[in-house]
Amino acid sequence: MHEMPVTQGLINMALEHAQGRRITDIYLQVGQFAAIVPDSVQVFFGYLSQGTLAEGAQLHFEIIPVEMTCLDCNTKADVSEWQHERPQTIMANAITRGCAHCGSKKLRVTNGVSFGMVSLNVE
Repeated sequence: MHEMPVTQGLINMALEHAQGRRITDIYLQVGQFAAIVPDSVQVFFGYLSQGTLAEGAQLHFEIIPVEMTCLDCNTKADVSEWQHERPQTIMANAITRGCAHCGSKKLRVTNGVSFGMVSLNVE
């Protein structure tokens, strides 16, 4: 349900950037660990954009995969084999396996947690 205020913020930002022009497309990046469900954003967008210059705009989602980095040697952990798993599973598997370079279990998430508008198209 937290997608509703997030979507309203997205609409407000898009309308501000559009400067009174009709919005046709909004391009978004959603991190795999962002706790944002694109389908929910899509539903709320359809509802919340009614009567605005964003009504009818197409949302385009780019999913940013999670990236984890070793805190000891700064090597990026390969978590690609678990990309379609739940975030908790990815983290548990990566930490259990540890860093492929130094064996450390000290990994942190360094990408795939953000959500934001990348660009938009206007008429």
